Amino acid sequence: MNFLKKFLPPLLLLWLLFCLVYFFQNELTIAWHRLDKKISPCGEPILYSLGAFDAHFDLDQSELQSALSEAENVWEIPLQKNLFDWADSGVLKINLVYDARQDSTLKLQKLGLQINNDNATYDALKVKYDSLIQKYAVAKKQLNEQTAYYNQQKNIYEQAVKEANKRGGAAPEEYTRLEADRASLNTLVTAIQSAQSQINEQVENINAVANVVNRLVKELNLNVNTYNTVDGESSGEFQTGEYVSDSAGERINIYQFDNQDELVSLLAHELGHALGLEHVDNPDALMYRLEQNGNSTATDADLSAARSICRIK
Repeated sequence: MNFLKKFLPPLLLLWLLFCLVYFFQNELTIAWHRLDKKISPCGEPILYSLGAFDAHFDLDQSELQSALSEAENVWEIPLQKNLFDWADSGVLKINLVYDARQDSTLKLQKLGLQINNDNATYDALKVKYDSLIQKYAVAKKQLNEQTAYYNQQKNIYEQAVKEANKRGGAAPEEYTRLEADRASLNTLVTAIQSAQSQINEQVENINAVANVVNRLVKELNLNVNTYNTVDGESSGEFQTGEYVSDSAGERINIYQFDNQDELVSLLAHELGHALGLEHVDNPDALMYRLEQNGNSTATDADLSAARSICRIK
C-alpha cells in the first residue's frame, strides 16, 4: 500500500504527460519550430513538404520539386547558406490550390493567348474581352428569340392537342399534323440546347479573360475600371500565392501561375516570407508586394533584409 501511495502519483503524471504529447504532438512540433526560429533564425534549414496537390494543375510532383529547388537557390546561392530542405515530415506545407484564378489562365492558353505581365498583354486581352462580349450579346439575343418562338409554338401545339382530346381524339390527318409539329418542337429543343451550350462556353471564356485582365490591372497599377464577369460580379481575387502562419501551422498556398518561370518566382517570394521577410514597395525586388512581377532574382535589398533576419554578416 505504501508503495502505491509513493509511486502511483508520479506514474499517473508521466502517463498524463505521455497522453498530452501524443494527442498534441502536431501542435507541440509547430510550437517548437516557431520557438527555434526565434531563438536561432536560419540556424537550421526550414523543412517543407507537399500538402494539397490539385490534379487540375498541368504539373506533376517532380516538376514542383524542381521549381522549389530553383526557388531555394534564389536565396541560398547568394547567401551561401542552406535555408530550406524538402522532407516528408516538413512543417512548412506547400499547397497547390486550384480555383478560378488558374482555371482562367488555362482557358486563355487554350484560346491561343500569350499571357505576360505587361501593358501589351493587357491591351490584347481588353480587345479580346470586347470582342467576346459583342459575340455573346448577339448569341444571347438569338437564343432569347429562339426560345420565345419555341414557347409560342409549344403553346399552340398543346392547345391543339387539348382540343383534339376534348373531341375524343384527333382525326388521321390532324394526328399526322400534330406529330409533325411535335417533331418540329423536339428539333427546336435540340437547337436551343446546343446554342445554350455554346453560350455557356462563351461565358466561361469571357469570365476567364475578365479574371486575368483584372489581375493585370492590379499588377500593372493601371488607373482603369476592373472588368465584370458575365454574372455581373467583378472578379476581386487577385492573390496568386500566400504564406500563412497560424494555429494550424505554416503553409504556402499557390493559386495561379502562367508558366514554370513564374512558379519559381512565386515560390521564391513566398519562401522569403517563410524566412520572415516582409513586402517592399520596390517593383524590382523579389519581395515586391505584387507577387508576379516576373522577378526571379533577389536584389541587393532583398539579400540585405535576408542577412539581417538570418543574422548573416
